[in-house]
Amino acid sequence: MTQINKYFLYASLIFNGTLLMYLFGPIPFFLFLSATVNVGLIWYIKKFIDKDSNIEDDIVDVVEKIDSFSGHIENLHQLEMYYGDENLQSLMEHSNELVNYFIDFQEKHFDVEVQEIEDIEELEIETNVE
Repeated sequence: MTQINKYFLYASLIFNGTLLMYLFGPIPFFLFLSATVNVGLIWYIKKFIDKDSNIEDDIVDVVEKIDSFSGHIENLHQLEMYYGDENLQSLMEHSNELVNYFIDFQEKHFDVEVQEIEDIEELEIETNVE
């Protein structure tokens, strides 16, 4: 919406409100004012919910990318050349902590269910199959 259209909208609301007040009295004016405020609040709430949904989608994307990075580091650590490297081990632990932090963040702020894998062998089977 361009700036001039906003000015025309505001001027129209003020003019119509004044005209209602002059022609019909204060009760229709307050009804008009209430309807205008309600429409504005509904628009604002819809805009806020859409923004919140976009933030949730972005956080899910970040978690997926960090989880992919963590899997890549684990695969690298399993190579004979790097097996047992302490730097890679600490990097794996750090990336897993980061993934867990984001998952906790999602559970706290968004309506997201997280599936937990109870057995480490089950995780190894899933990564070997993929």
